[in-house]
This record gives sequence, C-alpha cells and structure tokens, in this order.
Amino acid sequence: MKKIFLILIIQFFVALSAFCDAPKSIISNKDIGSIAGNFLEGKLDFENPVLVDVDKDGDFDALKFDGGNVEYYKNAGTDLNPAFILENKNYDKYSKAMFIDPQMPYPIFFADKDGDGDMDLFVIKDKEYNKQTQKFEYKVTGAENKLNLDTGTLITIILVLVIVLLVLAILK
Repeated sequence: MKKIFLILIIQFFVALSAFCDAPKSIISNKDIGSIAGNFLEGKLDFENPVLVDVDKDGDFDALKFDGGNVEYYKNAGTDLNPAFILENKNYDKYSKAMFIDPQMPYPIFFADKDGDGDMDLFVIKDKEYNKQTQKFEYKVTGAENKLNLDTGTLITIILVLVIVLLVLAILK
C-alpha cells in the first residue's frame, strides 16, 4: 500500500514538474547531495519539501503539500544560501486520495539530470553525520523522467493510480 502511495506521489510530482520549465544546467545526485543541507537544515518550518525552480530564476524554490493545499515559498537567496519567503499560501490545490492526509515521506528535488530538458526526480532518502567534516552527508536517489508524455497523459495516469489506491483501501 505504501509503495502504491509513493508511486502515486511521484507521478503527481512528475505531472507538476511539467508545468515548470527545466533549468539549463544538468544536475547530478552528487550536486543535490552537496546542496541538500542548505535547504533542509532549519531553512523551512516544515519537513520534506518539494524543491523545484517554480519562478524559473535558476534556484530551487519550495512547495509545501498539506491538507489539499500547495504553498509556494520563493527562494530569495541562492542555492548555496537559500532564504525562503512565503509567496503564495494558495498556490495550487490537490485532491486527497485517502481519508487521511498523508505527508511527503522524503524531501524531493526536481531538476534536469540528463540534459534532455525535462524534470527528473531526486529523493533525499537519508542523512549521516560525518565526524571529520562535521557536516551531514545526504544519500540521494534519482529517477530519470523517460516517459516524455504530455501533461494530459500524466494526469490520466495519476487518476488511474488514485482509482487503484481507492479500490485497495476499500478492499482492506
């Protein structure tokens, strides 16, 4: 059930990323791992943000998904020293697929991993404290967006996954 929910969330964000232009530069897992702490250590008042360049200015902005509402936090700083400002408390809405309101299980970044112009997914799965550098090191897992589907097709996939999730919830 958790795997299906995670797949649903990933598909939702892949569809959401289609609305944002991909940045010009290619970003690797190592790049995300090196800047992740700048975004995740005390910069936001919520856990597990979705980080994507919403305003197309070259740095990661933050989205908070909560209670069917999406809040947009503009990065007024840089990727090395982000400073977030709540830009739009009602940036977008989404439908809850379950009776409870699930939270994001991990922080997620969207950026172009392979230079093909579409957004790819980076998930921060874990962090470890390095005693030598006295910093956290982040373990990043990535998934390339190879679907090359239009937004309408992605929304259809999401709706099918929501129906499957609801059927599984009813059958339990």
